[in-house]
Amino acid sequence: MSIAEATSTPTPRPKRRKALWLIVLATTAALGSLTYAFTGGKDTVDEGLQERPMACSEAMYAMGWVLPDHASGQRCTELNRSPAGHTQSGTFRMLRADARPWLASLDGERILPGGVGSDSVVERKEGLALDILRPPGSLQADKVKVDVRWESEDTAIVTFEAFDHFSLDPSDTP
Repeated sequence: MSIAEATSTPTPRPKRRKALWLIVLATTAALGSLTYAFTGGKDTVDEGLQERPMACSEAMYAMGWVLPDHASGQRCTELNRSPAGHTQSGTFRMLRADARPWLASLDGERILPGGVGSDSVVERKEGLALDILRPPGSLQADKVKVDVRWESEDTAIVTFEAFDHFSLDPSDTP
């Protein structure tokens, strides 16, 4: 046996593997280009979140509640998480004397932490608080936190946040 016979040239790899990798690479590039074209180059994770201002009376109605009489300084928003899920939040001023009766009138399953009054309203030095599970309105929120802070002897600032199962209430995290 001669040296030429003993050293044979290696068999070339089948071209099918190279062709398969080229197809995968071309498909990935095409899908990436289409995604970029349809999203306008925006991050697709944030695209599903849409925040819009809304009337506080509309936000209250969505929770099955009524905005207090003489509410002022209203600033409310809705956060829409497509394809499903909405959360709402807002703030407004109201008469301090009307705050507790208004909170006590809100419908929904109440969370009863320690130190609550007979109307389920938590009284603190700086104001009042109320947590409601599943308010009866169309919002279908899992939880609504309502916080009332005394602004003066006559006025209070009300802040509310509605949380659905897509959002996290920071106080619920371990």
